[in-house]
Amino acid sequence: MTVLNESTLLYPTSLRDPADAARLAAQAAVEDVQSELDRLIESLAKGGPRPVGGPEATPTHVIISSKDNLTDKYGQPGFEQLDQDLRQLKQAIEAHAALQAIVVYVDDGACLAPFQLKPVDPKNPWQVKMLVDNLDTHLGGRGRAIRYVLIVGGNDIIPFHRLPNPIDDQDSDVPSDNPYASRDANYLIPERALGRLPDGEGSDVAFLHALLQTTIAGHQKPIAPKGLLSDLVGMLRPAERSQRNGNGLGYSASIWRRASRAVFQVIGDNRRLRTSPPFAYDEFGITERLRFSYFNLHGVEDGANWYGQPDALFPADYPLFPVALRPKDLSADEHADSVVFTEACYGANILGKNAENSIALRFLASKALALIGSTKISYGSLAPPLVGADLISKHFWEGLQAGLSVGEALKVAKVNLAQEMQERQGYLDGDDQKTLVSFVLYGDPSLRVTALQTEAAKGIPDRAICPPLICQKKGKFQKALASEELVAAVKKRVEADLPYMAQAEVRAARLTQCNGNCDHRCALSAKTTKAGAKHAGKWALILEKDIPSGNNGAHHQIIKVTVDEGGHILKMAMSK
Repeated sequence: MTVLNESTLLYPTSLRDPADAARLAAQAAVEDVQSELDRLIESLAKGGPRPVGGPEATPTHVIISSKDNLTDKYGQPGFEQLDQDLRQLKQAIEAHAALQAIVVYVDDGACLAPFQLKPVDPKNPWQVKMLVDNLDTHLGGRGRAIRYVLIVGGNDIIPFHRLPNPIDDQDSDVPSDNPYASRDANYLIPERALGRLPDGEGSDVAFLHALLQTTIAGHQKPIAPKGLLSDLVGMLRPAERSQRNGNGLGYSASIWRRASRAVFQVIGDNRRLRTSPPFAYDEFGITERLRFSYFNLHGVEDGANWYGQPDALFPADYPLFPVALRPKDLSADEHADSVVFTEACYGANILGKNAENSIALRFLASKALALIGSTKISYGSLAPPLVGADLISKHFWEGLQAGLSVGEALKVAKVNLAQEMQERQGYLDGDDQKTLVSFVLYGDPSLRVTALQTEAAKGIPDRAICPPLICQKKGKFQKALASEELVAAVKKRVEADLPYMAQAEVRAARLTQCNGNCDHRCALSAKTTKAGAKHAGKWALILEKDIPSGNNGAHHQIIKVTVDEGGHILKMAMSK
């Protein structure tokens, strides 16, 4: 078994860092990641872990955690409380989700012995991933296959994978659970439905205990069976169907209202879509119980709030980034049993945070059943056609409305995003790849909140695609690489919609297809082509600027534009 250390998974510090020592250390880290991934890929290609249960295998739900890390954090009484909760959750899943469930402590020999597996280091995410793969192989010999994985605990219990950032922005790496959902070293496209129940920084055992009890209650809550009524509801327009299925909330930055409408119409009436401005946090008050909540707002890494943004039509006296939502604006009275999707940058960032300074954790503390968001910078559209966070959100809501569980809906949304962008572009570029790895689910992936609307919803597609990847790592974008004419044409077009991006720093790189030697490639595919052969003449430009925002500090805005040599825009993605 190949072992990857946590230290080898850290992508290098930004190449704009002036410290030479940091740059050298970063280069060494990348080389270590590359060599370790190469060895892992070689091992898998020679016959590493593979499920052998076949398509008719009995679906199994695996709940994983660390006995030692839970005990170290919460003490023996705390662990015993959580262990009891996990046993209750196992019973609830088996009784109400028609699944076989297993509780696995990755560092407990007695727990693993029935599966002929040995304990692994719970602080090493690649060892934990390989344990899940080996468990899948063992279960395959019994006619079973892992369909759902629930991680219990935050980063200090079972760590995120720290994946290389596939696009040149300020994020040094991408905390992700995607590799746990994959059966090989290609972590872009998931094969299992996966979620996590996190705990907050400095929180006592009561927080995670409450999340587990909310999840148990969620399984025990009955779902209306499919019948004549649900057939009729399925024939209605999306807005009417949403009103019968439950109330939906949409809240968007005004600048993204057109893209947000294309997403929100899946779950609600666009007349119910709030925009900021004119709305702000002090006007957010909700007076009804919500079922689906969709947020397309700005987020920042080191702050607690989410922000709006006006478009060019708003008067100049509106703040550029008004505070739209704060953690303390949320309560269980409105959000209990809800499903939340946020497109905000860092909307699912929980590292070093708790329910007081993380909206994501506050939603969970308010008894939301599930939250989906990005751990790092996310990218989306100003208007249709949808890309990035907007596209994955739309596909998620469509899957949920079709009756998929929350984990299946996110898994299928990622597969659909990859397929759709491959059909549009012929490849996945950096922001596509980052969307796939940065969006995570906090909640039990097997929870189902809507009844099946069609028989087709029962069939969950396997990962069947491996699109070509465009390499857009740090170092490929340079300030003066593209012609002045091309840069000027792109800036003029961007500033027409976003005048505040005048004087933005611009970097450019030709579209270069991954040649198979990239540390975030489609790992086991032999379908790579010579670099640039298919997409010669296309450019990617990054416009980047810090925007002062009064008492809210500065917001770092990134616009990524793909163009042809004539300066015609093929795609534009904007950081959230």
